[in-house]
Amino acid sequence: MPGTLREELDQVEREIGIYIEFDEEEKDRFNRESCLWTAEERIEWQETQSDNAQRLRELSELRDILRRRLGL
Repeated sequence: MPGTLREELDQVEREIGIYIEFDEEEKDRFNRESCLWTAEERIEWQETQSDNAQRLRELSELRDILRRRLGL
């Protein structure tokens, strides 16, 4: 766990970047491969996308809170 608010904000921003990068890669993969997927694979992909979007929203909210606490 980071020791300061700034370190925590930096960590959250890194995580947001990772989720955004993953999302872009997954959308590219969907465009390339989804025509070969079963219905179950498509549903699983959609559920994963939904979970990732929820986590990204949570991280964004945390980032906003940390920025306010830091006066940014």
